[in-house]
Amino acid sequence: MWIAEGASRRGSSHERTGAPNQDAYAVERVGACVVAAVADGHGGRRYVRSQVGSRLAVRLSMELGAELLSVRRPDASSAAHSLPGRLVPAWRAAVDEHYALHPLTAEEVEKAGDGPLDPAILYGATLIVAFAAGDVVAVAQIGDGSALGAAPQRVEHLVPGDDRLVANETTSLCLPTALADFRWGTAYFGDGSAILLSTDGYGNSFASEGWEDEVMADLVNELGAHGFEEVAGALDSWAADSAAVGGDDVTLVLLSRLPESPRRRRSAWLATGALAALAVTTATAVGLAARGATPDPRETPIMVATTPTGTSPTSSTASTASTPTGLPTTGVPATSAGATPTPSGAGTTKTKSTTSKATTTKATTTKAPGTRSTGTPTTTAPPVQSSLPSPPSPTTKPKGARS
Repeated sequence: MWIAEGASRRGSSHERTGAPNQDAYAVERVGACVVAAVADGHGGRRYVRSQVGSRLAVRLSMELGAELLSVRRPDASSAAHSLPGRLVPAWRAAVDEHYALHPLTAEEVEKAGDGPLDPAILYGATLIVAFAAGDVVAVAQIGDGSALGAAPQRVEHLVPGDDRLVANETTSLCLPTALADFRWGTAYFGDGSAILLSTDGYGNSFASEGWEDEVMADLVNELGAHGFEEVAGALDSWAADSAAVGGDDVTLVLLSRLPESPRRRRSAWLATGALAALAVTTATAVGLAARGATPDPRETPIMVATTPTGTSPTSSTASTASTPTGLPTTGVPATSAGATPTPSGAGTTKTKSTTSKATTTKATTTKAPGTRSTGTPTTTAPPVQSSLPSPPSPTTKPKGARS
């Protein structure tokens, strides 16, 4: 069975400027499967509603993803490849609806600038969606951020890179080429594996370019030593550290496949065996009563007990950034208890952290994976259970500004 949990923190640069958290994330259980998504709203002055765009992207990913996995034999790879064709037009329609119901305020008009503008640009966001079913993990991604998988002695990038993602430029849901810009990847992972989805604020808080190997190796070790629940409980503090040091909003979603306990396997085997034996005994008794004699062994019906495999989606965890005025709530995954709203404000562009890092150790018993930069952390709000991520920091090109 796959399980997942996430956390998000507002970047220290956004706290200083009063900008909102522009990230969003959600996870949902569908039977023994999981669909998880992280979205990163663009910074930059004209992306004045990117925090709404990221929330819409995550909400629709949960709705459509649950539908794609709610089949008798869910196929993670097919679900990942099918999602963009349904999500991109649905996201555009949701953006148009929100824009029609909530015209730009005078402040938003001033920040977005004059001239004709595709309303979708105002809501620009990147998106990573992962489907985990059986031993398959499949990912659909547009824009930057990371989707990583790890098992003992193995670390994988789950989606191919994109040479166009240079500096702070990125592909985006708001561009006309969005559907063609999606990338896909599929990998196989067994029990005890770790899948980590993260917005680019997390990777940018590390000094070394090879942070992925260090972080994922640490995660696998921590899961083995402490279990999923304890590691997931530390996600918020890890996100807070990176958001404070790197300045950008940071969102993390961790997925893992739990091993089935020997006792549960044995109980299931015994139960199935008992049902099969009962079925054969019953059928034999019926045959004897009807014929009044012992049947030929070749004529004895052999019945195999079966268990229905249909599943119904059940929401597990969801969290989003600050709730923008007028954001539709119908079908939005329930916000995690204890989530703290972030102040509203215009988006800003993202910055990459270039400072050197020092090892940071969490207050929990689990060790923070990897080594972050040594920038002076900005005081942040106390950890919450599953708050949503915050937006990127200003100084470079706005995301989604590709020609």
